Amino acid sequence: MISSKQVLVSGGQFSQYNYYGQASVGNKVPIDILTEAVATNALHDSGASFDKPKCHPQTRVKIREIIMRWIVGEDEDAKGGKQFMWLNGAAGCGKSAIAQSAVESCIERGLPLASFFFSRSDSTRNHAASLVATLAYQLYCAFPGTQVQTEILSTIQNDPLIVKKTLQQQFTSLIIQPLKTYFVKDQITQGRVPFVIVIDGLDECSDRSAQKAILTALADSVRLSDFRIPIFIASRPERDIKLSFSSKHLKSVHTRISLDLEDRDDTNSDIRLYLFDKFADIKDDFNDRTTGRKLVYDWPGDEIVERLVGKSSGQFIYAATVIRYVESTRHRPDHRLEVVLSLRPDNGDHPFAELDALYTMILESVLNIEKVLRVLSLYFMDLSLSCSTIEELLLYDEGEVETLFCDMAALVQISEPKNDFLRRNRTYDPEHSPSFHLRVLHASLTDYLLDAARSKQFHIDMDYHGIRHVTRVLQYLTSCSSSSFKLYSNRATPITILARYQYGRIGQVPTPLELRQTALNFPLKEFLEPHASDYLTYPGLLQYFVTPFLELLEAIAINDPTCSCMKDHQLEILRALLMPQIQQYFNDDKLAAVLVLFYHLASHRFVPILQPLRIYHWHSTAFHLGYIERDILSLSLIWSDPSLVFGDNVYHRYMRQLLHDPCPTAKYAVGPAMHEKSALACFEELTRTAQLLKPSSGKNIDKVTLVTDDAEDDAYPNFLSVRGGEWQFEFEVWGPKLNDDEGMHFLLLGYIIFLLPRCGRSDALVAACEEHRTSYVNQPPDGPFPIRRRLLHKEIDNYLSRVLPTPGV
Repeated sequence: MISSKQVLVSGGQFSQYNYYGQASVGNKVPIDILTEAVATNALHDSGASFDKPKCHPQTRVKIREIIMRWIVGEDEDAKGGKQFMWLNGAAGCGKSAIAQSAVESCIERGLPLASFFFSRSDSTRNHAASLVATLAYQLYCAFPGTQVQTEILSTIQNDPLIVKKTLQQQFTSLIIQPLKTYFVKDQITQGRVPFVIVIDGLDECSDRSAQKAILTALADSVRLSDFRIPIFIASRPERDIKLSFSSKHLKSVHTRISLDLEDRDDTNSDIRLYLFDKFADIKDDFNDRTTGRKLVYDWPGDEIVERLVGKSSGQFIYAATVIRYVESTRHRPDHRLEVVLSLRPDNGDHPFAELDALYTMILESVLNIEKVLRVLSLYFMDLSLSCSTIEELLLYDEGEVETLFCDMAALVQISEPKNDFLRRNRTYDPEHSPSFHLRVLHASLTDYLLDAARSKQFHIDMDYHGIRHVTRVLQYLTSCSSSSFKLYSNRATPITILARYQYGRIGQVPTPLELRQTALNFPLKEFLEPHASDYLTYPGLLQYFVTPFLELLEAIAINDPTCSCMKDHQLEILRALLMPQIQQYFNDDKLAAVLVLFYHLASHRFVPILQPLRIYHWHSTAFHLGYIERDILSLSLIWSDPSLVFGDNVYHRYMRQLLHDPCPTAKYAVGPAMHEKSALACFEELTRTAQLLKPSSGKNIDKVTLVTDDAEDDAYPNFLSVRGGEWQFEFEVWGPKLNDDEGMHFLLLGYIIFLLPRCGRSDALVAACEEHRTSYVNQPPDGPFPIRRRLLHKEIDNYLSRVLPTPGV
């Protein structure tokens, strides 16, 4: 036997002890074995990263408070024995920053902890092999000179390959057992948090089976302990991780926080605060160092910040990416921000390169990317489509959409609609609940996918996909049973795709033969006729189906004049359907007024297009010019904003053509009798609005400035203008103080002035004119709209002298 102070050779066995008294294993002591297995880049204080994400001191305050209360055991979940907390959310929503801030808060409170920050792009920390060793090393450092260190080194001494064993064996031997031994002997520590474990980015562990193994091992190991070890895990809500937390191992021992379900107003407030503070720092730093033009004190301004907040979609990564790009010391910050806002070319230095890399990485992990992009292209055409409707339209199996997007939870969420947008949306059908919908969590993902230069192989060409989706919608509607078709249901949702498609883009790509054949053979008569007397469904079909269908036929004919016969064929069918319904407008004064004013619309300043309709709430009046329940042909909707789907469009132009060029018998000609009915309806409503305008009604009426006798019209606060040859009456929602009744009164005066010269004799109309002429004499001279009142009085005199017999004759 040969021995010395540090070396012992006995029976051919060689052992060495370092100055800590550790026995060597081969040529390595236990601490070396441990440290060599550590992923140093995964440590929360690793020097590998100089810009670790961390929450702004005044942001995510509520979330961070919830986490710390759970860690120290002050909330109900912690007291109830829930040892795991799962923080999940979309890519870039700030999970890592929250995890880093939680670690720093624990350190400030003196809580011993270990952390592991996974990263898919770092080969040293994108796997589970070094996880437990890294945690054990931090545990070793957290309890210097204690039984914890002795136990860890002894375990490695006895089993040098422990760091290669199963995760559960490693965790039990290197974490649980050392803590258990120490706490049994040290009663002073009872009641305190013994140790905290933080694991960030579990979804970034490249082996999905390892993700599940990590969670299972942790759950099985902590059950062996007699004390609570808070284990905080942050990740994207990937399918495998979600299933693991729902398994029997973890379901009852974890609590979760979903950042995707966070109050958007709170998140936006945090992002807004972050942007204001960062921009202020950038401005001050730039102004201190520049010798040129300085940034103004309020740069970049509230409007720009709000625009960036909106683009962030509640995800901090967008805002952080913008700040990192703008704060470059080699450029002017305002110029860099203009690049972000697409106001200046990027010259190859794209501001969202980092964000694009994230999107690309996630899309590369998708198994069937072709189908995923097809679904997204359909979703972009109508955000209200349910997953089941998408599956019907694309001929996918039931539940296939959810399967396709199981690897994209970081970017796209599939869930039931909240009680806000979709439940209020006219296409939501509670009879089909639960109805699951897609929700793209990043507004900038859409920009990325639609920009070929950014998304490259993942680019969605909406011209290509749009035409094919329109074709499929027509085929789907052809297959629907018309008698059971309900406009305000999930089944009808696809027609909104037709309504929203920009048919002017059809010329950008060749029109597929399949689309031409489908449009030509669409059973228009069979589709519309069952609803011809349904005042709820029929106007909607005209608005959301017939209008875009005619626009489609028109676009195809423009693109290929040889296809004009398709449009003629379907218009002839439509004509046969519409002519019997037009007769209803000839039998009712108010409907006659709608039809006649529609007939003359924009031909004179007294019959202008009104825009926008949203400013007028005429559905609350008796006249209902803006909306008439019995207006089955939706002629009154011509008063809406032309920028909307159902403004002055191809359907309305065709209706005008029918009225100006009626059937050969001229049965429905818009002649004097129709003008008489219209004038009577306008007189009736004028009487009502005149009553509302009396000072005794209690309304605060702005007096209109008196004008000279030679003035052409009243100086109404809003104005009449001619655009593109059409008269338009424009309303400013925040501008004038005149209310809807005054605006209606102004218009009715003009309508009657316009109609009377075109009316024949009618006893009812004569009586209405004489009654109004009497009331005119009693009206105050400084009342509203004196010129129009005087012009109407003049037209009444002209009408009565024209239709009444001359005295003595």
